[in-house]
Amino acid sequence: MIMSDSPSSPTAVSPAEPSLLDRLNDFPDRLPTMLVKELRQGLRARTFVAVFLGLQLFLGLIMLIATSASGLNGAGEIVSRIIFLFFSLAVLFVQPLRGINALHAEIKSTTLDMMLLTKLNATRIVAGKWSAIIGQTMLLFVSIIPYLILRYFFGGMNLFAELIALCSIFFISCCMTAINVGISGNASIMLRGLLPLALAIGSLLAMVVVMEDFDEFLDFFALDRKSYIIVFFSMAGAALYLSWFIFSLGVSTIAPMSENHSTRNRLLGLAVIVISVIIMMMNQAEWFLIPIIAGLLAIPSTLIALTERQEMLPRVTLPFTKRGALGRLFGRFFYPCWSAGILYTCLLLAIIYTLLLYGWFLPKTSFFYLGNEEFAIINSLIGCMLFPAVCLLLLEKHIVNRIGVFIVLLVSCFALASAISAVAYDTDNQPALWIFCWLPPIQLFMIDARNIDEKNVMMAGIALNVILIVFLLIRAFMKWPTIRKAEEDALLMERQ
Repeated sequence: MIMSDSPSSPTAVSPAEPSLLDRLNDFPDRLPTMLVKELRQGLRARTFVAVFLGLQLFLGLIMLIATSASGLNGAGEIVSRIIFLFFSLAVLFVQPLRGINALHAEIKSTTLDMMLLTKLNATRIVAGKWSAIIGQTMLLFVSIIPYLILRYFFGGMNLFAELIALCSIFFISCCMTAINVGISGNASIMLRGLLPLALAIGSLLAMVVVMEDFDEFLDFFALDRKSYIIVFFSMAGAALYLSWFIFSLGVSTIAPMSENHSTRNRLLGLAVIVISVIIMMMNQAEWFLIPIIAGLLAIPSTLIALTERQEMLPRVTLPFTKRGALGRLFGRFFYPCWSAGILYTCLLLAIIYTLLLYGWFLPKTSFFYLGNEEFAIINSLIGCMLFPAVCLLLLEKHIVNRIGVFIVLLVSCFALASAISAVAYDTDNQPALWIFCWLPPIQLFMIDARNIDEKNVMMAGIALNVILIVFLLIRAFMKWPTIRKAEEDALLMERQ
């Protein structure tokens, strides 16, 4: 027998093709990796499984009882109230609270650095965590549709209004989840835990109150009046605006210093304020409301701008320095640091004070006239944002969590002002409040006090705000050499 000297090569085994069942049991490759990772963990979590099964069992039992009592008047409305209440409990309380530890858990376990070494950036990481919770919330939303179909046969159902209301509750849940995920990267457990819990409890209590006037609730979501439509879209836009900024705060928290997320957000805040003011002026809104709304819209962007880090890398300034002197001037307002944030805040204040002064100098017979009381109220609220910023700079060397300290200072100012004013009113000694007029919230209580002129309160508030602004500008200009050095390094990098 002749044997071959050549060694026999092993037969290559090709991997088996996944079956149809395997494909259906897993997520497609087209989905973002971060979303797939979070969904796999979230769908197996005991919290979601308990909420999902509990909601189905309870609604199934309610529908069974309602079917046996379908001859009773108002059975359909009672079923609708129960569906709305327990759906709100699931998506406004339980689901958003699952995001309070989303980023902090990654920071604590030091896994973010490994994620950032891959193709994932900070935005995709935060968006993946948010969209995973929203995907589970959407599953809860879809699961109640069969109960709505059965509810339709009870009669007396405003189908359009109830669908719009359910979609609105789902939208609010998305915004609340974005807020909770955004602040979950903050080191302060007070901010990361208590604020989402207060938000969830407040929304749930609001739904309980709404259930008492369920007919009026559905009348609003019928959107058959122009005023209802304006309020509906205004509230939706405000919720989206606020949730976007807090979501971006979470992105900035975990992003490396070489990424600039501030410029886009500040431009967005400026554009929304200008567009909102123009729309309100074209519709002849009460002039008192225009600077108030402009100020409220300015709070998210200025809060983040005044609490950012000061460290500047040449790579961040490079897109601005490429455009010459005009680009560097633009960067002084939009660089991702608190010194540029101060100038950006002053830019927004210039818009607000222009609106205030325009309304104040008009004749009293004019529709757009702004009185001393309205001016003093808005001016005091502006000071409430500037005062913590000044305290933050005075304590700069001892502070790590800037935004957490800012919010604590803001709340403390209001609490202290309330306590002082309560004592002054109880002792009938309101003029003594002048001693504490350097505390901006005190001015809100001085406006209604006896023997205190509103115009004097307004002038004192203006003087205080001017002092605060000058101090902030001086501290900002002191940091310009650092910014200039980063710009020069960026120009050298471009030439090389």
